[in-house]
Amino acid sequence: MPPQVNIAEFQGLNPVIHERSRLALMTYLISAGETSFSDLKRDLFLTDGNLNLHMRVLEKHGLVKVQKAFVERRPRTTYLVTEKGIRAFEEHVSVLERILKSGRRGGARRKSSSSTSPRLER
Repeated sequence: MPPQVNIAEFQGLNPVIHERSRLALMTYLISAGETSFSDLKRDLFLTDGNLNLHMRVLEKHGLVKVQKAFVERRPRTTYLVTEKGIRAFEEHVSVLERILKSGRRGGARRKSSSSTSPRLER
């Protein structure tokens, strides 16, 4: 019998966080704490426009908080993950871990099975 991959598990992934750049942004901000626009841009290799777009999406959904200030007469924008953002990120990671665990179990069965194509379950 081919291994089963439960497609319903993927429905639990947060589409706002799951996008590659936003997942990188959330991961970075959770580990680093409050971070400036320029540091995010430099460290994640994002353009101004791309970073701005993704941060607006995260802010719109209440996952990050934006702070604008002037430091030595220069504008400085920083970002911080909100409590809602932390909870959403932790849930997203939990869903990913369940999917990976399920895939690992399927991989073990696949080695002992003659079929190499997993069956999708709806």
